[in-house]
Amino acid sequence: MQDITCCPGETFEMSTELADIFGSIGREQGYDDIVAEFTPYKEFKSSWRRSGRSVRFQISDYMIGADRGVLEDFATSLYRRLDRGPCRSIYTPRLVTWLMSREFLAQNQALYLKRSRNLTLDHRGKVHDLQDAYLSLRDQGLVRDCPDAVFNWTRRRNRMRVGYCSVLMKVIAVSSILDQPSVPPFVSEYVLYHELLHIQDGLRPDRRHHGPEFRDREHIHPRWKESEEWLRRLAAQRA
Repeated sequence: MQDITCCPGETFEMSTELADIFGSIGREQGYDDIVAEFTPYKEFKSSWRRSGRSVRFQISDYMIGADRGVLEDFATSLYRRLDRGPCRSIYTPRLVTWLMSREFLAQNQALYLKRSRNLTLDHRGKVHDLQDAYLSLRDQGLVRDCPDAVFNWTRRRNRMRVGYCSVLMKVIAVSSILDQPSVPPFVSEYVLYHELLHIQDGLRPDRRHHGPEFRDREHIHPRWKESEEWLRRLAAQRA
């Protein structure tokens, strides 16, 4: 795995630009002591601390490489959220376009995987293969071709959270509790299918992730009922 391919000088210039953008927009909002710096969070997120007219931002370093317009949109949105509460979305159309771009993925997917310590970084389990499950789903016409997606088993055998994904990084994780001879392969395939639907939906900041429309598509899988029964049984078992 490789980190973001920026030389130290480029990273310094980007950090300086970030501070300049957040500083100029912040002064327009009435702040006079402003710090903004890139921070190596595992997930894409940002945080801040405010005290009177002072504010300190810690911005996901996955934003390194974004152009000035995207950073300005991001800064403006964060200041609005800071002043008006958590109900406002930080995702402008220009920011969404950047986050869903091939350029963003190429710069950040490997770094995200490097930071994901619960992943085996392998689609091959001891019993089942997630790449085979993906090809089966694709050949059945249940999912579209998704060449950038990366499939992984988790190191921990989680019974409750049996799958999760990063839509931005196109990384899917399936719990290794499903990678055992007693669990039929269609169960992990179904979990993978669920996460691939999220990947295909892309970034949907203003919509419910598991609304009725999503559940209708989820139930297209031919063995969804059996799979859900298996997942309930596994969740009820003692560790």
